[in-house]
Amino acid sequence: MADSPDFFTYWRGRIENDLSSFSDPGSTVDVTGPARRFSAAWTMRGAARDAVFTLSKVQGVTVRIDGQKEPYRGFIAGTGMADLRHVARMIRKASKPQLFVSIDASRSDDESAALRPAVDLLIDLIEEEAAATTRVSMITGEAGAGKTYVLQELVRRQADRYLRGETDRLLLYINAQGRALARLNEALATELQDLRVGLTYHSISVLTQLGILVPVIDGFDELLGVSGYDDAFSSLDVFLDQLDGEGQILASARSVYYEEEFLARAGDDSMVSGSWQLVPVSVSEWSDAARDEYLDARVKKEGLSTVRAARLRKGLREVFKGVNAALRSKPLFLVRTVDMLLRDPNFTGGENLLRQLVLKLLEREQQEKLLDRHSKPLLTVGQLDGLMCELAEEMWSQETRELDSRSVRELAELVLIDEDVTDSTRQAVTARMATLACLAPGANPGSIAFEHDLFFFFFLAKVVASQLLSEKDLQVILSRSALAEDVADRVASEVLASGRLESVEQLQQLLDRLAEACAMEWRRTAQVRENAGRIVMALLRAFAGGNGEREIVERTIRSVAFPGGRLKGMTLKRCRLIDLTIRRTDLVATRFVECEARNVMLVEPQVDRDSTRLDLDGLTVERVARLRVREHGDVETIYAPTEIVKILRACGAPVVADTEPDEPRADPEIVALLNKLMRVYARANPVCRDDGTMKKVFLHSRWAELEKLLLKHHVVKKETRPASGKTPVFLRRQFPPEQIMAGQRGHADIHPSIRAFWREIEVKTTSSPMKRAG
Repeated sequence: MADSPDFFTYWRGRIENDLSSFSDPGSTVDVTGPARRFSAAWTMRGAARDAVFTLSKVQGVTVRIDGQKEPYRGFIAGTGMADLRHVARMIRKASKPQLFVSIDASRSDDESAALRPAVDLLIDLIEEEAAATTRVSMITGEAGAGKTYVLQELVRRQADRYLRGETDRLLLYINAQGRALARLNEALATELQDLRVGLTYHSISVLTQLGILVPVIDGFDELLGVSGYDDAFSSLDVFLDQLDGEGQILASARSVYYEEEFLARAGDDSMVSGSWQLVPVSVSEWSDAARDEYLDARVKKEGLSTVRAARLRKGLREVFKGVNAALRSKPLFLVRTVDMLLRDPNFTGGENLLRQLVLKLLEREQQEKLLDRHSKPLLTVGQLDGLMCELAEEMWSQETRELDSRSVRELAELVLIDEDVTDSTRQAVTARMATLACLAPGANPGSIAFEHDLFFFFFLAKVVASQLLSEKDLQVILSRSALAEDVADRVASEVLASGRLESVEQLQQLLDRLAEACAMEWRRTAQVRENAGRIVMALLRAFAGGNGEREIVERTIRSVAFPGGRLKGMTLKRCRLIDLTIRRTDLVATRFVECEARNVMLVEPQVDRDSTRLDLDGLTVERVARLRVREHGDVETIYAPTEIVKILRACGAPVVADTEPDEPRADPEIVALLNKLMRVYARANPVCRDDGTMKKVFLHSRWAELEKLLLKHHVVKKETRPASGKTPVFLRRQFPPEQIMAGQRGHADIHPSIRAFWREIEVKTTSSPMKRAG
């Protein structure tokens, strides 16, 4: 293919921009010469640099510098620029040694994908040929499932592979957990500073775009949950836009966050300008083989005799039975329980393993470590517990997961003054705060954090439950970051243990308390409603029992939002739902029977035609935005209003719609093809017309007709970008999928472009030969 002027213009501007990201502050990059072969001069780390760049659509970009010729990628990665070998060495030095046992994972967007060791799967994903758009790989799993464990091992191995010359792609680990950061640039700058390498965050997008560096953001939901999701997604959109459809990012998040928040925002306008595609990878629980492998390794490491090893295994069987059985597959719980049994062979775990682990840790701290000069405890276990609750509440109030050591000491002094302990005790305890049980050094130098999310969740839940059961105002504590589902479940557990959730009257009192917290309109009302709704759902689950054996009858739920989560197996009978939003919530085995719905909004709930019942008098189709339908194990998102009406009625909803399913306004074949395209747009924007996975759409006999109308009415926009070989063509949607499909209803508030698009579909399809013949 002949060289095109666009290619040279693009790369000349890009190289100038790339060099600027490495240049000293206040300096400029001077570019001289013709388009195909030009010189550039810049200043970097106080030294003058110059190089000659040769551009060719066949051979790519090459650089001659200091008498040597090399590819552009190698030049940027080399010692004179990013010096990624030095970065790799620093990554290895910063890596903490760990006893690693493989955890399996699979591509959760592929039902047929087999389980594989997570690190191997992710390495293969990283090494895949560059995609047409920036790949955002999201590693999901429950809290304590081992996501951090996997990512840290992945980063360490990839650094080793880089230093051995087995790969040219290095991973940069970014710990977003416990950091009060809402923007990617802040996280990148902090991590680079901690590694003490000569890179700044300005060059990270350049390295990522070239594919020689892959940011790995651990705890993406923490990074984005601190100062509001909107600003954070805007920040992500800016970063993706800088990548211009190249490179890749890895991130981890709790499964619930990914399903409820990330996917919903990825599908709307929160990530509209960047060119991206989403690849979800789900981390599985530890298998029996993995648990045995870990135990064998621990037995060997601890040098246990045959008798002690057998006692350890027997103790584990006792702990992980009954209500704790499901926890044995979570690495955190297994590792912590092994630690505990090695110290106390009589540990049994009780009915609440996390509570017992925390209690034992605090008891050990109180009885063996936090002692005066006469070897007597300085505090009671209750006082230690209260101190941890205060720390959790302060972190939550400051919207961070760590506090600087000075703040921790000051907080401890205030708490201990109220406890009326001696000055010497107060001084001794505050001096040792950083070493107390359940705490660990934070990500920032000199800071203190909880050792794991689950410890933070445990103590925060006690604080929230205490306020819920008191007369304190709930607005402030519910207005901070999004409460994790783990916290809400533990709040319900604390309430249940208090005896305040035994009758329907007590349940209604708690529901009313949470509704009252949502009454006042202010800038954080949305956050309050979602946090209150998450606790409401947890209370309903706790009241109904593990299998939903207890019906919720004649209760009123109002003014909250259900931000995802589950109501599995529950039956709500003759209940009143008022001013309620149910968003991405699992209703697959939920039954609403003879319920009243007043101002209820359903946003992409998951339903099953056979097991979901939506007998909600007052529910209107206009207040249903998308449905996720589970059938034969697969989940399909439905956007078309006529199909939504059919599914709602199949689930028992007494809905009345202005668009009746038996009188479609447009050709069902076109609508079905459009619906397939919208499902793709929920995970990628733009889409490439050469994408092999899109054959069912782009090779369809009606695609040319549909594409012409989409472009004509500016529902999608055609894009190309400079590339060697065939120039790829992309189609970028201009509206969220649900807005496009909602145009089928023909409402007045639909965007004029969408309305015109649907009007022409109706005209063309109803007058086509096929339709006339019908």
